[in-house]
Amino acid sequence: MSEVSEHTPDEKLLRMAAQIADFFRSQPDQPPEVGVAGHINDFWGYRMRRGFLALLAEGATDDPVLRAAGALIRLPGEATEGVVPNDPLTHMNEAEAES
Repeated sequence: MSEVSEHTPDEKLLRMAAQIADFFRSQPDQPPEVGVAGHINDFWGYRMRRGFLALLAEGATDDPVLRAAGALIRLPGEATEGVVPNDPLTHMNEAEAES
């Protein structure tokens, strides 16, 4: 039998994003907001991204890494305007991986 979660879907999104931010804060190879956005762009579906961006727009978090990552998060099918796709394993774009 599974337990019923007391957390709302919005709380879960914020908690997951905060965990991702904590991980990328410890990585010296790139700014944490780039890592967070890369992970979210690579692994979160449309509804999760849309929900997270809505939470950011509402001011649901004051975490500077998450707020900065919001500008780099793209919805599927959205024009990227020069944003290079990330490698799903390294979260680095091709230019970063070659350097």
